[in-house]
Amino acid sequence: MSITDLKFNIDRDSTTPLWLQIRNELFNCLYRDELRPGQLIPNEKTLVELFNVSIGTIRKAVGVLEKEGFLIRKQGLGTFVFQHDNSSFLFEYFHFALNGSDEKQIPTVEFISFDTKKATKDEAAELGISPRSPVFQILNKIGLNKKFYIVDRIVIDQNKFPGLTEDIFKNRSNTIYNLYQNKYNIFITNCSEKLKAITADEKIAKLLNIPLHEPILKINRIGQTYHNETIELRTSYVHTSDIEYIHSHNSTFGEAI
Repeated sequence: MSITDLKFNIDRDSTTPLWLQIRNELFNCLYRDELRPGQLIPNEKTLVELFNVSIGTIRKAVGVLEKEGFLIRKQGLGTFVFQHDNSSFLFEYFHFALNGSDEKQIPTVEFISFDTKKATKDEAAELGISPRSPVFQILNKIGLNKKFYIVDRIVIDQNKFPGLTEDIFKNRSNTIYNLYQNKYNIFITNCSEKLKAITADEKIAKLLNIPLHEPILKINRIGQTYHNETIELRTSYVHTSDIEYIHSHNSTFGEAI
């Protein structure tokens, strides 16, 4: 069913601005999977007719969803639902650049290991599964300019990724989030991060070829779907000798206090 076949509830007497009501209605289409990753949304003329509002109102609603990262405009082609690929990973999820540069590069990724284990109590609580449920634990090294600076530890629920194997993971043709999206119909849309300064233990020091107890950055990232379902726990151990953490955030509904 196309969203042009749906009925939308726009209240013209509400104190909520029309553009925000339309933004919320379109977001609900994403939430309910009525708009899918990579799908072209209706053009402005169609949306004007669908919601019976001005083109300026439509442009503001769609523009907000673009700023939030849910839609992406492609010159000459139209506006599409965001989907994961190399360029989106670089823009949305890879927050590192070489010292003195704001230009992000596609990183080098080296596979380390793919294991099955039982979820710890904390992992189970974050993933919404029973303690000691089976999970996959994956380790990668990530580098820039022919040097590795990051070790990623990824934990995901086995039951959400039936049939996933080391070969499938290693031989994917695109990013990890692209694999989740295209093979398992799981779309990561929200990520939260917590950062802390620690020192490298023996394993991390060896993987990154740095001294034991060298200062590093620990980043815990939780990846969730539109439905706020936690899919992935990722811990990054970052040696920031030659790289910097860079993250831009657009405020849509006003300035932060």
